[in-house]
Amino acid sequence: MNRSTTPADGEDRARLARRAIEALERVACATGRELDRHAAGYGVSDAKLEVLEVLLCARGGRACLHDLGDELGVTRPNVTKLVDGLERSGLVERRPHPSDGRMVQAHVTPAGAELADEALPGRERVMRDVWDGLDDDELARLIGLLEAVAERATAPARSR
Repeated sequence: MNRSTTPADGEDRARLARRAIEALERVACATGRELDRHAAGYGVSDAKLEVLEVLLCARGGRACLHDLGDELGVTRPNVTKLVDGLERSGLVERRPHPSDGRMVQAHVTPAGAELADEALPGRERVMRDVWDGLDDDELARLIGLLEAVAERATAPARSR
């Protein structure tokens, strides 16, 4: 990383770091609100819509709850709560794993697939619209920067 473009003063660096975090949080919160507003028009939360999207991308429209949680980056209790809500709404059903009786899979129902077909294009539009102020090159650079920061932020503390 070229540090010649960053302030030498530690306080200035700390201020810039705080501003970066605040900007990321504003983008995440505003986007989250828009995504939830969109999903609410279909009677679900954005998190539930994302579960449907992941399931539809999975082979056979089904996944074990453990794998679903890993894919979504949520805890097991959270994925269970999401699937419970989708199941109550008739959008997902739980079925035993075909080869491992200890495991349960979430399956998208026809109603869940229909809702996803209607709602997911709008979800994609909301996510795309967030970045309308950037051209493709700027967006690619931003992605690279954010991925580098994310990699460092998620690395074990001893390697930092």
